[in-house]
Amino acid sequence: MATLTLSKWGNAQAVRLPKDMREQVGMADGSRVEATVKDGVIVLRPIRTNVRVIRVPRLADVFRNRTEEYKAAEELAGPAVGRETL
Repeated sequence: MATLTLSKWGNAQAVRLPKDMREQVGMADGSRVEATVKDGVIVLRPIRTNVRVIRVPRLADVFRNRTEEYKAAEELAGPAVGRETL
């Protein structure tokens, strides 16, 4: 737990969040937070706007345009035994 101090910021008051505290919840400089009051307690919650989406290609698409080098390596491996060919 950290003890923070309210400071004057224009016509409002501000609290500075320590870097290690922000890093624990994945907040960088300039991150936005949602502030609510629940049962007499101020709750700050990071607003997640930069969600990373990782797209994984289908295996068949990856090997669709195989080079001659891949084809030669397949021939060295021997004939297909099951249904592993594309």
